Amino acid sequence: MFSLLSILIHIINSIFSGVYTSQFLKCKQNKKITIFLWTLIYFMIQVVIFEVIQSRYPFNDVVSVVINVLLFLSMQWIFFRKGVSGQLFVCFSFVAGKEIVKYIASVLNVALGTVTGKWLDALIMQGKIVANNQVELVTNIMLYVMYFVSAFLYALILGIYLSLIQKKYVRKEYQLQVRENVFLILPSIAAICISITLKMMIITVENGSTILIYDTVPETQFWIPVICVLLLGAVIANVILFQNVVQYHEENRKRTMLENQIQQMQKEVQEIQDIYADMRGLRHDLRGHINNITQYVKKQNNADAEELKNYIRNMEETVSRLDFGYQTGNPITDIIIHQKKQEADKAGVKFSVDFSYPKELQIDVYDIGVILNNALENAIEAATLLNRDKYVSLHSYVKGNLFFVEVENSFAREIVMNKESGLPESSKANKKFHGMGLTNIQRCARKYRGDIDIVIDTSKQEQQIFNLTIMLNGKPVGS
Repeated sequence: MFSLLSILIHIINSIFSGVYTSQFLKCKQNKKITIFLWTLIYFMIQVVIFEVIQSRYPFNDVVSVVINVLLFLSMQWIFFRKGVSGQLFVCFSFVAGKEIVKYIASVLNVALGTVTGKWLDALIMQGKIVANNQVELVTNIMLYVMYFVSAFLYALILGIYLSLIQKKYVRKEYQLQVRENVFLILPSIAAICISITLKMMIITVENGSTILIYDTVPETQFWIPVICVLLLGAVIANVILFQNVVQYHEENRKRTMLENQIQQMQKEVQEIQDIYADMRGLRHDLRGHINNITQYVKKQNNADAEELKNYIRNMEETVSRLDFGYQTGNPITDIIIHQKKQEADKAGVKFSVDFSYPKELQIDVYDIGVILNNALENAIEAATLLNRDKYVSLHSYVKGNLFFVEVENSFAREIVMNKESGLPESSKANKKFHGMGLTNIQRCARKYRGDIDIVIDTSKQEQQIFNLTIMLNGKPVGS
């Protein structure tokens, strides 16, 4: 007959392993169905291998751990989408956790057994339990209570361990490199090796009888749980350390990309300003020449005068096209909006602007340039994918020391929000190098103690609306 405690432990492992894995990997099918099937199959395989087969053909602890790892990886391959780096971390961290927690629970079980044994002896000595059948009944009841209490403690400690890893491992979408994967799983492998060593130390056989180290060296009932807790803490601390390193490098990468974008924008804007400065000079000269010709033609009464007037009118229209269509109060924002207007026209996107540069506030024009460039680029790109009713609108206003920029566009694709950043994920293949636009916008806004707000209207399936509002808190000029 199978041990009740072993069955309870198998049930806990089956449930926790499925739920834990689903937090890191993407299910091939419905998540609830996947967890249910995982729990059922994982439990049945554990019982067959570790209760039926092992009872007939005993194998050592190393083989047991290897079987656990292979079973876990096989189940991941069946139920979850491929992700080798994530699968290895989830597998080894879970196996390490359950192997280590097992010894913490065993010490608590021994301590509980000692207390209940003394209590039973006291009842017998006091004469409250006399008959053998009463002793057997009370013993069985106490044994079952100990089983459930031990299973509960095992589930509690393992649950805390797994939930801490799941909570601290925030960048689950991050693609691990080989060296990063090794860094993450090494503490788990070390914990597994130490758990095998502990098993060899705790249980020994002398003269055909099993001896527990707790009986020969009582101090181990304190030190073994301490060692186990430290091992679990080492795995969790390693996850926290790794996440902090990844976040640090990610922030540096984003900061570098933003700085490069600003430098590139400064260079391009300077070049465009030089070009348009020459064009303004040329436009001024042409208008002077056209004005002189116009005055001359007005004095003529011959038949060619009307034809010359039409020709001059066409020239004036051509020269006027050299002007920026939008006068925002700053040449840099004029240039950016003018460029985006041209891009929108080429894509067949209706482009409306009501924007003014906040001269009264101390806000770097290049930060506003980064915001406009990224926001309008994203908006035009999203609207271009529509077949009709393509539009992008830009609006700004000032309230006290606050400067608001609103960009709205039509779109028709599914938007997936990133759980970590709260921002929409990029639809492009290489998310590491794409999808930085909103991040850069947010960084610029937070530089001025502001932030961004995103509202998505999906009431119309054929045309949805994406509204981005950026708030910047600028000091008044001269303050």
